[in-house]
Amino acid sequence: MTKVVIHGGACKFKTEVTVLHEGENLRIETVSECEYCRSLGDDLVKVSFSDLFPDTASPALGFMDNPVYRKADEHLPHVDCPVPCGILKAILAELGLQLKEPPKIEFTE
Repeated sequence: MTKVVIHGGACKFKTEVTVLHEGENLRIETVSECEYCRSLGDDLVKVSFSDLFPDTASPALGFMDNPVYRKADEHLPHVDCPVPCGILKAILAELGLQLKEPPKIEFTE
């Protein structure tokens, strides 16, 4: 099981995402203060490994083909929302495809 907490930034909303690897599928549980992220989470309860990685010759899908970003496009009003990225980070960490290291965006001015 992998759990991440995503802080939206200017909106001040917090979203918690838990990913559990269950065979060929990933179960995604989302708890959010944001109604749009809750809606995304309700629509993104289960993702299969083959949805994310349909072809072993091409190991990852691009943004436009990725099921998490496609669903985010349907539910989220702001393209800069970090929640879809956080969901994907949790998925990849749960699959052992990346380290559990948090990304960071830092304003310097």
